[in-house]
Amino acid sequence: MPILNVISPYLYYIYFLFVIVLTITILLDNKPPEVTVAWLLAIYFLPYVGAVIYLLSGVNWKRRKIVKQLPEVTFETYLGSILEQQRHFLEAVSRKIDNDMAKTVSLVLNSSNAIITLDNHVDFFYEGGSLFERMIEDLEGAAETIHLEYFIYKSDRIGQRIGEILKRKARRGVKVRVLFDGVGNFRKMSWRFKRELRESGVEVRYFLDPFNVLTGRLLNYCNHRKIVVIDGKTAYTGGMNIGDEYIDGGKRFSSWRDTHIRVTGESVAMLQGVFLSDWYNSGGEKIIDERFFPEPDAVDNYLPIQVVCSGPDSNWYTLKKLYFNLIANANGEVLIQSPYFIPDESIRSALEASSLSGVEVHLIMTGVADKRVPFWVAHTYFESLLKAGVNIYFYEKGFFHPKMLVVDGNIATVGSCNMDVRSFHLDYELNMLFYGETVCKGLVEQFRRDLQECRKLTPDIYNKLSFPARLRNGVFRMIAPVL
Repeated sequence: MPILNVISPYLYYIYFLFVIVLTITILLDNKPPEVTVAWLLAIYFLPYVGAVIYLLSGVNWKRRKIVKQLPEVTFETYLGSILEQQRHFLEAVSRKIDNDMAKTVSLVLNSSNAIITLDNHVDFFYEGGSLFERMIEDLEGAAETIHLEYFIYKSDRIGQRIGEILKRKARRGVKVRVLFDGVGNFRKMSWRFKRELRESGVEVRYFLDPFNVLTGRLLNYCNHRKIVVIDGKTAYTGGMNIGDEYIDGGKRFSSWRDTHIRVTGESVAMLQGVFLSDWYNSGGEKIIDERFFPEPDAVDNYLPIQVVCSGPDSNWYTLKKLYFNLIANANGEVLIQSPYFIPDESIRSALEASSLSGVEVHLIMTGVADKRVPFWVAHTYFESLLKAGVNIYFYEKGFFHPKMLVVDGNIATVGSCNMDVRSFHLDYELNMLFYGETVCKGLVEQFRRDLQECRKLTPDIYNKLSFPARLRNGVFRMIAPVL
């Protein structure tokens, strides 16, 4: 006991000095004021616990680089000449094409090296049943390579069905690589299933494995991307992971509404590049081989697409800047779908300014929450948005999970990025950016159909929210920047 009495004061002083160092570190990070305040509150009002949480999820790794090579760097390394050609081309034609479109193309080209491809064909899937049937058909036809990257892959019925194909293909000589997020896939897949994949010849890796000594401290940075590339010629991406709930809603929901994409053509090479970068960052080999980038089959279809990546250690938070740019430059209509809605100040301000300037702004989010805290926090942003004239809807036919933004029926982006701080700042995300009325028409029509399953939030309904609920929401709003 005497020894403990002597040591205890020293431990207190050491912790006190540690908190001072953390405070200085947080202040020097120059993060948005609301983020800085949230972390300071956590550290000072949650002794020890707040400090540990900050070390695990709040350190600004953007300065230190989390992964070895970003997809944006991969694009610049191997497509440098094409990037320069596109920049010169945009300078020459910027006055001849729609100004908003030209600015959007330039924004993602300059911030994330997202080259624009022109010859592409896409199919959109709005529910899991038809998506997985088409994906299984493509997987069955794989002859050389199958690359899968998912935030979540469950070893349930659909996971087992796809897994059987992967194992059979691997045994027949097809090179199969599967990449999961270490946190997102935690306890979602059985050890037996993973062992069977590996024993059949499937290469399985985790992105930032939480049980790895070197990467475990980075558990707050998730790879939220969903990518499938088959033989370098067919690819999938979007909002759906692999699991039964994406087909029927699972045990918690009556149904599941989502949006996913199948693409053929030139953009497949960009998705392949993202996968190979993430594979290398997860301890896999650095793959530089032209056979992974075959000449695409002729699609005879003019569809401009950019593949846009963003992550916590990217030079720019490109997807947040893309969303801001599209909303702020809209002329007639903004359509947004996101299961969660925790915008930062810039996105919220852009929505309000756009609506106040006469643009029709419509937002659909889930009305059947899977996570209560983000749902509560979303309500704290609604009052000012409703005053500005933004139309807010809650989708009530099951869970609502698509991530989509369409502006003026002419530019659209669909992918893995939610409209929240986590997707903008903390997760590795991927969206496809589409140009043209033809491709946007189907997305707009689906948006109108979704509205039929929604309840509109009005100022009168919002004002009836009870005082305890408002107080609860406001308390959790304090930690919104670090959710």
